[in-house]
Amino acid sequence: MVTPRIIVATDFSARADRAVDRALLIGRDTESCVRVVHAMDYIEAHRADWAALDKNMRDCVGDAPCETEFAYPEGSPPIAIAQAAQADDVKMLVMGPARYNSLGDFFLGTAVDYVLRNTETPVLVVKQRARSSYEHIIAGTDFSPASAHAIIEAGKMFPDAAMHVVHAWRVPFEGLQRDRYVRDETEAGERKKLSSFMSALSDSDARFADATSALVHGSTHDAVMSELKTYGSALVVLGSHGTSGFKQAALGSVTSDLLRSLPADVLVVNTKSAEG
Repeated sequence: MVTPRIIVATDFSARADRAVDRALLIGRDTESCVRVVHAMDYIEAHRADWAALDKNMRDCVGDAPCETEFAYPEGSPPIAIAQAAQADDVKMLVMGPARYNSLGDFFLGTAVDYVLRNTETPVLVVKQRARSSYEHIIAGTDFSPASAHAIIEAGKMFPDAAMHVVHAWRVPFEGLQRDRYVRDETEAGERKKLSSFMSALSDSDARFADATSALVHGSTHDAVMSELKTYGSALVVLGSHGTSGFKQAALGSVTSDLLRSLPADVLVVNTKSAEG
Protein backbone atom coordinates (compact mmCIF):
# COMPACT_ATOMS: atom_id res chain seq x y z
CA MET A 1 0.00 0.00 0.00
CA VAL A 2 1.39 3.40 -1.02
CA THR A 3 1.83 5.81 1.88
CA PRO A 4 -0.02 9.06 1.11
CA ARG A 5 2.15 12.13 1.11
CA ILE A 6 1.67 15.74 2.02
CA ILE A 7 4.06 18.14 0.33
CA VAL A 8 5.04 21.33 2.10
CA ALA A 9 7.14 24.03 0.47
CA THR A 10 9.71 25.96 2.48
CA ASP A 11 12.18 28.76 1.82
CA PHE A 12 13.27 28.58 5.50
CA SER A 13 11.40 31.80 6.35
CA ALA A 14 9.18 32.28 9.42
CA ARG A 15 6.05 32.17 7.24
CA ALA A 16 7.18 28.91 5.72
CA ASP A 17 7.78 27.50 9.21
CA ARG A 18 4.07 27.92 9.92
CA ALA A 19 3.25 25.88 6.83
CA VAL A 20 5.72 23.15 7.87
CA ASP A 21 4.26 22.96 11.37
CA ARG A 22 0.73 22.65 9.97
CA ALA A 23 1.79 19.97 7.49
CA LEU A 24 3.37 17.94 10.29
CA LEU A 25 0.16 18.11 12.34
CA ILE A 26 -1.88 16.93 9.35
CA GLY A 27 0.67 14.20 8.69
CA ARG A 28 0.27 13.01 12.27
CA ASP A 29 -3.53 13.09 12.14
CA THR A 30 -3.77 11.32 8.77
CA GLU A 31 -0.80 8.96 9.15
CA SER A 32 0.82 10.50 6.08
CA CYS A 33 4.44 11.10 5.19
CA VAL A 34 5.37 14.78 4.93
CA ARG A 35 7.75 15.60 2.09
CA VAL A 36 9.44 18.93 2.78
CA VAL A 37 10.37 20.62 -0.49
CA HIS A 38 12.92 23.39 -0.93
CA ALA A 39 12.91 24.45 -4.57
CA MET A 40 16.02 26.09 -6.03
CA ASP A 41 16.82 27.72 -9.32
CA TYR A 42 19.62 26.06 -11.30
CA ILE A 43 22.34 28.49 -10.20
CA GLU A 44 21.43 28.10 -6.53
CA ALA A 45 21.38 24.31 -6.89
CA HIS A 46 24.80 24.32 -8.58
CA ARG A 47 26.27 26.22 -5.63
CA ALA A 48 24.33 24.41 -2.92
CA ASP A 49 25.88 23.19 0.31
CA TRP A 50 23.88 19.99 0.57
CA ALA A 51 24.95 19.18 4.12
CA ALA A 52 23.83 22.63 5.27
CA LEU A 53 20.52 22.24 3.42
CA ASP A 54 19.85 18.90 5.10
CA LYS A 55 20.60 20.50 8.48
CA ASN A 56 18.16 23.34 7.74
CA MET A 57 15.53 20.77 6.82
CA ARG A 58 16.09 18.80 10.02
CA ASP A 59 15.82 22.02 12.00
CA CYS A 60 12.53 22.80 10.22
CA VAL A 61 10.85 19.53 11.14
CA GLY A 62 12.40 19.19 14.60
CA ASP A 63 10.97 16.26 16.54
CA ALA A 64 8.41 15.47 13.84
CA PRO A 65 5.27 13.58 14.90
CA CYS A 66 5.12 11.73 11.57
CA GLU A 67 7.35 10.30 8.86
CA THR A 68 9.28 12.96 6.91
CA GLU A 69 11.49 13.18 3.87
CA PHE A 70 13.29 15.98 2.05
CA ALA A 71 13.38 16.98 -1.63
CA TYR A 72 15.23 19.69 -3.56
CA PRO A 73 13.62 20.12 -6.98
CA GLU A 74 15.47 22.41 -9.38
CA GLY A 75 14.08 25.15 -11.61
CA SER A 76 11.89 28.20 -11.14
CA PRO A 77 10.52 27.69 -7.59
CA PRO A 78 6.81 28.07 -8.48
CA ILE A 79 7.14 25.66 -11.40
CA ALA A 80 9.20 23.16 -9.40
CA ILE A 81 6.70 23.21 -6.52
CA ALA A 82 3.73 22.74 -8.85
CA GLN A 83 5.43 19.80 -10.55
CA ALA A 84 6.33 18.20 -7.21
CA ALA A 85 2.67 18.36 -6.18
CA GLN A 86 1.56 16.37 -9.23
CA ALA A 87 3.00 13.06 -8.03
CA ASP A 88 0.38 10.30 -7.77
CA ASP A 89 0.97 9.74 -4.05
CA VAL A 90 0.49 13.41 -3.09
CA LYS A 91 -2.88 14.30 -1.56
CA MET A 92 -2.22 17.87 -0.45
CA LEU A 93 0.23 20.72 -0.97
CA VAL A 94 0.85 23.08 1.95
CA MET A 95 2.35 26.54 1.42
CA GLY A 96 2.88 29.81 3.23
CA PRO A 97 1.79 33.11 1.63
CA ALA A 98 5.35 34.35 1.08
CA ARG A 99 6.30 35.71 -2.32
CA TYR A 100 9.34 34.92 -4.39
CA ASN A 101 11.15 38.00 -5.65
CA SER A 102 12.89 36.72 -8.75
CA LEU A 103 12.44 38.29 -12.18
CA GLY A 104 10.69 35.10 -13.33
CA ASP A 105 8.20 35.42 -10.50
CA PHE A 106 7.38 38.95 -11.70
CA PHE A 107 5.99 37.47 -14.89
CA LEU A 108 4.37 34.43 -13.26
CA GLY A 109 2.68 36.27 -10.42
CA THR A 110 3.10 35.05 -6.86
CA ALA A 111 4.29 31.51 -6.30
CA VAL A 112 0.98 30.62 -4.69
CA ASP A 113 -1.03 31.96 -7.63
CA TYR A 114 1.07 30.02 -10.11
CA VAL A 115 0.84 26.77 -8.16
CA LEU A 116 -2.94 27.07 -7.80
CA ARG A 117 -3.30 27.57 -11.54
CA ASN A 118 -1.04 24.68 -12.41
CA THR A 119 -1.92 21.79 -10.14
CA GLU A 120 -5.09 19.83 -9.48
CA THR A 121 -3.86 18.92 -5.99
CA PRO A 122 -5.68 20.63 -3.10
CA VAL A 123 -3.55 23.53 -1.84
CA LEU A 124 -3.57 24.65 1.79
CA VAL A 125 -2.28 28.20 2.29
CA VAL A 126 -1.24 28.62 5.93
CA LYS A 127 -1.34 32.03 7.59
CA GLN A 128 -1.93 31.14 11.25
CA ARG A 129 0.28 29.35 13.75
CA ALA A 130 -0.47 25.62 13.91
CA ARG A 131 -1.41 25.27 17.57
CA SER A 132 -3.81 22.34 17.19
CA SER A 133 -5.70 20.32 14.59
CA TYR A 134 -8.52 22.09 12.77
CA GLU A 135 -11.75 21.77 14.76
CA HIS A 136 -13.96 23.82 12.43
CA ILE A 137 -14.24 24.36 8.67
CA ILE A 138 -15.99 27.36 7.11
CA ALA A 139 -17.06 26.62 3.55
CA GLY A 140 -18.75 28.94 1.11
CA THR A 141 -21.39 27.91 -1.38
CA ASP A 142 -23.21 29.36 -4.37
CA PHE A 143 -25.23 26.10 -4.50
CA SER A 144 -23.28 24.88 -7.54
CA PRO A 145 -21.91 21.34 -7.99
CA ALA A 146 -18.44 22.88 -7.84
CA SER A 147 -18.96 24.33 -4.36
CA ALA A 148 -20.49 21.05 -3.18
CA HIS A 149 -17.44 19.22 -4.51
CA ALA A 150 -15.09 21.52 -2.58
CA ILE A 151 -17.04 20.98 0.64
CA ILE A 152 -17.17 17.20 0.23
CA GLU A 153 -13.44 16.98 -0.50
CA ALA A 154 -12.62 19.15 2.52
CA GLY A 155 -14.79 16.88 4.66
CA LYS A 156 -12.82 13.86 3.49
CA MET A 157 -9.49 15.52 4.24
CA PHE A 158 -10.51 16.72 7.70
CA PRO A 159 -13.22 14.29 8.86
CA ASP A 160 -13.03 15.30 12.52
CA ALA A 161 -13.66 19.00 11.89
CA ALA A 162 -17.17 20.44 12.22
CA MET A 163 -18.47 21.85 8.93
CA HIS A 164 -20.09 25.30 8.74
CA VAL A 165 -21.52 26.31 5.36
CA VAL A 166 -22.14 29.98 4.57
CA HIS A 167 -23.90 31.68 1.66
CA ALA A 168 -23.69 35.41 0.99
CA TRP A 169 -26.63 37.01 -0.79
CA ARG A 170 -27.79 40.38 -2.05
CA VAL A 171 -30.94 41.73 -3.67
CA PRO A 172 -30.46 42.19 -7.44
CA PHE A 173 -29.84 45.87 -8.24
CA GLU A 174 -29.91 46.50 -4.51
CA GLY A 175 -28.87 50.13 -4.79
CA LEU A 176 -31.99 50.87 -6.81
CA GLN A 177 -34.39 48.52 -5.03
CA ARG A 178 -36.02 50.02 -1.93
CA ASP A 179 -39.12 47.85 -1.41
CA ARG A 180 -38.86 45.70 1.71
CA TYR A 181 -40.94 42.89 0.26
CA VAL A 182 -38.36 42.37 -2.50
CA ARG A 183 -35.64 41.84 0.07
CA ASP A 184 -37.86 39.52 2.11
CA GLU A 185 -38.76 37.45 -0.95
CA THR A 186 -35.14 37.26 -2.05
CA GLU A 187 -33.99 36.18 1.40
CA ALA A 188 -36.72 33.54 1.62
CA GLY A 189 -35.71 32.15 -1.76
CA GLU A 190 -32.03 32.00 -0.80
CA ARG A 191 -32.86 30.34 2.52
CA LYS A 192 -34.86 27.65 0.68
CA LYS A 193 -31.94 27.01 -1.67
CA LEU A 194 -29.56 26.75 1.27
CA SER A 195 -31.83 24.24 2.99
CA SER A 196 -31.98 22.10 -0.15
CA PHE A 197 -28.23 22.31 -0.58
CA MET A 198 -27.59 21.18 2.99
CA SER A 199 -30.04 18.28 2.59
CA ALA A 200 -28.22 17.16 -0.54
CA LEU A 201 -24.88 17.34 1.28
CA SER A 202 -26.22 15.19 4.10
CA ASP A 203 -27.60 12.68 1.60
CA SER A 204 -24.21 12.46 -0.11
CA ASP A 205 -22.31 11.83 3.12
CA ALA A 206 -23.67 11.16 6.59
CA ARG A 207 -20.83 13.17 8.14
CA PHE A 208 -22.62 16.35 7.01
CA ALA A 209 -25.80 15.57 8.94
CA ASP A 210 -24.54 17.77 11.78
CA ALA A 211 -23.17 20.53 9.54
CA THR A 212 -24.45 24.03 10.31
CA SER A 213 -25.32 26.74 7.81
CA ALA A 214 -25.63 30.51 7.74
CA LEU A 215 -27.26 32.93 5.31
CA VAL A 216 -25.48 36.29 5.36
CA HIS A 217 -26.66 39.45 3.66
CA GLY A 218 -23.69 41.30 2.23
CA SER A 219 -20.36 40.68 0.57
CA THR A 220 -18.42 37.45 0.34
CA HIS A 221 -15.63 38.73 2.53
CA ASP A 222 -18.05 39.94 5.19
CA ALA A 223 -19.89 36.60 5.18
CA VAL A 224 -16.72 34.61 5.85
CA MET A 225 -15.48 37.11 8.41
CA SER A 226 -18.76 36.88 10.31
CA GLU A 227 -18.22 33.14 10.68
CA LEU A 228 -14.59 33.61 11.64
CA LYS A 229 -15.72 35.77 14.56
CA THR A 230 -17.41 32.67 15.94
CA TYR A 231 -14.85 30.10 14.81
CA GLY A 232 -11.65 32.13 14.90
CA SER A 233 -9.18 29.34 14.21
CA ALA A 234 -11.28 27.67 11.52
CA LEU A 235 -10.05 26.53 8.13
CA VAL A 236 -11.73 28.30 5.21
CA VAL A 237 -12.50 26.24 2.09
CA LEU A 238 -12.79 27.74 -1.39
CA GLY A 239 -12.98 26.31 -4.88
CA SER A 240 -10.87 27.12 -7.93
CA HIS A 241 -10.93 26.09 -11.56
CA GLY A 242 -7.77 24.21 -12.52
CA THR A 243 -5.27 25.51 -15.00
CA SER A 244 -7.57 28.04 -16.64
CA GLY A 245 -7.03 30.44 -13.76
CA PHE A 246 -9.24 31.51 -10.91
CA LYS A 247 -12.97 31.43 -11.50
CA GLN A 248 -15.85 32.71 -9.37
CA ALA A 249 -15.46 31.31 -5.86
CA ALA A 250 -18.20 29.44 -4.03
CA LEU A 251 -19.26 32.59 -2.20
CA GLY A 252 -19.65 34.68 -5.33
CA SER A 253 -16.31 36.50 -5.28
CA VAL A 254 -12.94 35.82 -6.84
CA THR A 255 -11.00 33.11 -5.03
CA SER A 256 -7.69 34.91 -5.41
CA ASP A 257 -9.07 38.04 -3.70
CA LEU A 258 -10.35 36.02 -0.75
CA LEU A 259 -7.08 34.14 -0.52
CA ARG A 260 -5.26 37.43 -0.09
CA SER A 261 -7.72 39.19 2.20
CA LEU A 262 -8.78 36.50 4.68
CA PRO A 263 -6.65 36.17 7.83
CA ALA A 264 -7.40 32.45 8.19
CA ASP A 265 -5.78 29.37 6.68
CA VAL A 266 -7.41 28.65 3.32
CA LEU A 267 -7.81 25.31 1.54
CA VAL A 268 -8.31 25.72 -2.21
CA VAL A 269 -9.89 22.67 -3.84
CA ASN A 270 -9.74 22.25 -7.59
CA THR A 271 -13.33 22.05 -8.85
CA LYS A 272 -12.72 21.56 -12.54
CA SER A 273 -13.98 17.97 -12.51
CA ALA A 274 -17.26 19.05 -10.89
CA GLU A 275 -18.13 21.69 -13.48
CA GLY A 276 -20.11 20.93 -16.58
